[in-house]
This record gives sequence, C-alpha cells and structure tokens, in this order.
Amino acid sequence: MNHFADVVGQMDRAAFVLINSGLRHVLLDVLMPFVSDKWNFVVPATPVAIYLLVKGGRRSRVVVLCAVLAVICADASATVLRNHFQRPRPCQALQGVRLLVGCSDTFSFPSNHATNAFALAAFFAVYFRRLAIPLFFLAALVGYSRIYLGVHYPTDVLGGAVLGLLFGLVFGAAASCWCGWGTRPCDASAGSPAERFSRRP
Repeated sequence: MNHFADVVGQMDRAAFVLINSGLRHVLLDVLMPFVSDKWNFVVPATPVAIYLLVKGGRRSRVVVLCAVLAVICADASATVLRNHFQRPRPCQALQGVRLLVGCSDTFSFPSNHATNAFALAAFFAVYFRRLAIPLFFLAALVGYSRIYLGVHYPTDVLGGAVLGLLFGLVFGAAASCWCGWGTRPCDASAGSPAERFSRRP
C-alpha cells in the first residue's frame, strides 16, 4: 500500500512539473491567472443572479438559490477535507516551482477552485444539457490553471472535481424535485429540467 502511494505521489509530482514548467507558454502565462481569479466570474454573475432573484419567477429563484447553496456546501466540504489531510501546496513543498500567483498558506488537497467550478458545471449541466461540454471545459480550464500557476497538484484538482460533481448533481436534482418538473417530482423521463420548463405554461 505504501509502495502504491509512493508511485502515485511520484506520478503526481511528475505531472505537476510537466504542466507547471514543461508546457509553459507566454499566452498561457496571461490566460491562466485570469481564469484562476474567481472574481472575473463572480462580478459579472452577481447582477444576473440578483436580477433573477428579484424579477424572475419561482423556478428562477430556486435555481439561483440552489446553485449558491451547492457552491457554499462544496466549498465548505473542500475546506474541511483540506484541514483534515493537511497536504502542503507544491509551491510550499517543492523546489523550482514556477509560481505565477501568490502561494497561499492554506493546504492543498482538494482544490477549492476545482471543487466550486465543477459543482457549478454539474449543477447547470442538469438544466442545460446542451451547454454541458462548454461548462465542463471551463471547469477543467479552471482546474488546469491551478496546476499551471504552481499552487496545486493534479490530484488536488482531480479530488476537487469529483467532490464538486457530487454536490452539483445532488443540488441539481434537489432543485428539479423542488420545482416539480415533469409528470412527477424527480421524474427525469421527460427530459432535462430546462426542456421540461420550456414545455410548461
């Protein structure tokens, strides 16, 4: 078991070095800090969410509230896990890391950025299936940026992605049941919530 953990750890560090240093590019040096900054997404999304809460119907309010709850719960769970595992960040533990942003003093596993991004991607993919590919691509890009910038290992991002997916799908299903889309609440046979929503008066 210890040998397996050592092999996985070596592969994790090798993949980190490859992404952080071996695949660097001047364009990525500009793009990745932008993608990794959560405020570049929070600021434009906030007025939209407020508008839907104030002017939208019941379904819009449910979707916004459940999306926010999904992120809050996913982020809190990731923080609990990080404090439990207490894994140092690569920028704290390794020599020669190419660090493009500040190295936080918090722990590394799992990545909160990846957790939150995949929670939102999974949540909205439940409602807008046609947008699933771009949503998950953006979430993966956020996770990749954390490795490229030197602040997370690949397994940190993978762990966050799995955790985020769970919360996103659970809260997406909860919102669907709450609104009672379909013939019966939680009945997925009639298509996605967005499709069912468009067919209802």
